[in-house]
Amino acid sequence: MTSISTTSSPATPTTVATAASERVADRIAARAGDPGITVRERVALRTSDAEVTYAELSERAQKTAAELSALGVGAGDIVGVRLPSGPGAVAAMLACWHVGAAFLPMDASAPDAHRDHLLSRSAARAVIDGDGPRSLTDAAPSATGSPKGDDAYVIYTSGSTGTPKGVLVGQDAFAEHTTAIADLLELRDTDTVLQFAGLGFDVAQEEIWPTLAVGGTVAFLDSEDRALGPAELARRVRDLNVSVLQLPTSYWRLLCAQMRGTESPGLSFDGVRTVVIGGEAAGTKDVHAHRDGPLGHCTLVNGYGPTETVVTCTAFVLRAHEPLPPTAGLPIGGPVGERRLYVLGADRRPAAGDSPGELWVGGSPLAEGYLNDPQRTAERFHADPFGSASGARMYRTGDLVRRHRDGTLEFLGRLDNQVKVRGYRIELDEVDRHLTDTRGVTAAAAVALDDGTGTGGRILAAALAVTAGGPTAEEIREDLRGRLPSHLVPGLIRVRDALPLTTSGKIDRKAVAAVLADEHTAGEEAGAGVQVHADAASAGIAAADTADADLTLLLKLIRTLLRAPDFGPDDDFLAHGGDSLVALRVSGTLREHGLRLRPSDLLTAQDARAAAARMERS
Repeated sequence: MTSISTTSSPATPTTVATAASERVADRIAARAGDPGITVRERVALRTSDAEVTYAELSERAQKTAAELSALGVGAGDIVGVRLPSGPGAVAAMLACWHVGAAFLPMDASAPDAHRDHLLSRSAARAVIDGDGPRSLTDAAPSATGSPKGDDAYVIYTSGSTGTPKGVLVGQDAFAEHTTAIADLLELRDTDTVLQFAGLGFDVAQEEIWPTLAVGGTVAFLDSEDRALGPAELARRVRDLNVSVLQLPTSYWRLLCAQMRGTESPGLSFDGVRTVVIGGEAAGTKDVHAHRDGPLGHCTLVNGYGPTETVVTCTAFVLRAHEPLPPTAGLPIGGPVGERRLYVLGADRRPAAGDSPGELWVGGSPLAEGYLNDPQRTAERFHADPFGSASGARMYRTGDLVRRHRDGTLEFLGRLDNQVKVRGYRIELDEVDRHLTDTRGVTAAAAVALDDGTGTGGRILAAALAVTAGGPTAEEIREDLRGRLPSHLVPGLIRVRDALPLTTSGKIDRKAVAAVLADEHTAGEEAGAGVQVHADAASAGIAAADTADADLTLLLKLIRTLLRAPDFGPDDDFLAHGGDSLVALRVSGTLREHGLRLRPSDLLTAQDARAAAARMERS
C-alpha cells in the first residue's frame, strides 16, 4: 500500500460529535447561541487578567463584522489582522469569517515594512489593527478568487524565488483538519490550550480553532512572554489552568534540558496532560530529558506538517508509560485525519520497503495553493494518481523520509535549500536576496549551522562580500532587523573579501557552510574556558556582590553564546544576533550561578549594562 496508516496515532475519538464538514465559525456560533446558559457563558478566551465567554466572543466578532461590511468587505476578500496574539485577534479573525473573507494574520513583532509588504502582496481589502478595521483603498476586490467565501486564511512562508509566498487554506479543508486535531489530542470542553505561537505562524491557528470548536478555553500569554524560563512558564501555565501545551521543538528542548532532574514545587506542570512539539526534528535523547523532568508525566505528540498541508499532517504520539522507539530521530508518525502519505522515489513510484524517499501528502485537508501564483501552485500540487476520489491532489513536501515496518515515518532531511530554524521554514535563497538588497553587499550565501549546544538546535548564518568601505556585520544585521521578521535575520554574519565558488562560477554554499561551521566550532573552543571563568566570577560575586561582577559574568556568557568576542556593555543583544532561545540559555546559566535574569529582560534591555541592572540574586 502506498498510503500509510499507523497504530502510533491515537484512534480514540473525542466526545465531540461535530461533523468534520461543519465550518469552525458555525461551531463557535452554535455554542455562543446555545439555549443553555452554562454553554454560552463557558470561558472561551483567558488572559492573566480577563476572561471572555463564548457569548461575549460572538458579540465582539459580530460587531467587527458589521464594521467590515460597512467598508465593503465581503466574500472572497482578504483582511489583514495586525494585532498581537490575544482575544482581540481571535475576535477579528472570526469576524472575517462572518463576512465571508479570509484573514491574513501577521506577526505583531515583525517590522512595519514587512507587514506592509504582505498587505500589498496579498491585495488585502482591509486591515484590522489597534484602531479597528480600516479600508485599504488601493486593494483589488475578491483577491482570493473565491466569491462564495470558501477561503479561511492566508499564511505567508519563505519563498525559494526570494519573495514570500501566500499559502491559501480553504474553509472545508480547515474544518476537516480542526476535527482531526481535536481527535488526535482528545480535546474536551474542559481543556485549556495555551496559545504560544506567533500569530503569523500557522501553528497558532491549530492552537486556537480546534479548542474553540470543542468548547474549550484558549489561554494567552502576555505579549512580552515569548521567552519564558522554566519557572516562569510553569507559573503562567498554572495560573491559566493550561492542560495542553504546544511548544516549538527548539524551545521545548531547551526547557527540558534546563529542568532535567529537577524537582521543585515552583516547577510543577501537574495540570498539563499533553505536550505537543513541532517545527523541527526532535530526537529520542530529547525525550529522555523530557521524561526526566516535570513534564515527564505528559503524553508527548511530535507533529509534522508544512503550511501547505494545513498545519500538522502527521503525528507521533508517545504516552508516558510507552517505550521509546528504536530510532535516533523521534518519528513523525502517521496521518492526521483523512490524509494519505506517500513515500516516493525520483520516478514518483512508491519506495521499496524501508528505503528513503520523498514525502508526498494527499487527501482532502490540503491548501488550495499559493495566492495569485498558479505557476508555483502547479510546481508543488499535483494530481494524485493513487487516490480514488475525483480531483484528488497531493502535495510535494521536498522532505526525505523513511517508512518503518509499523507504518510510522521518520524524517531524514530536506532535498533542497529549505531549512528549519527555531521552528520556522526558511528558504536560504530568500535570505540571500535580502542580504544582497542591503547597501554595499555584493554577494551572499546563507546556511544553517548546528548551534553547538548538543541539543540539535540550529542557527541561521551567512557569509557575504561587501564593497570597499562597506557596512560591518552589525550594520547589516541592524538594517535587516528594520525590515524583516527576526527568523530571517542571520544570527551569525561574517564579512569576506570573496566567497568560494563552484567550477561553474556559482557561490559554493557547501563550502561556505564548512568554513562558517569551522569558525563556529573555533568560537566554541575559544569559549570553552568561559564556564571556568564564569565560575570564578560567580565566586567573586558571592564575596563582593558588585554590579560590575554581575555585568562581567553576563558579558562573558553573551560573548560565548553569540560568538561575539567584542560584545561590550553598551551593545544591543538583539543587534548582535541574540534571540529568545539564546536569551533562555543565558538565563539558565545565570541561574546556575545564583543570579536571576528573565529572558524577556535581556531581550527588551537597550544594552547589556541595562540588562545586568535587572539581574537579581536567587
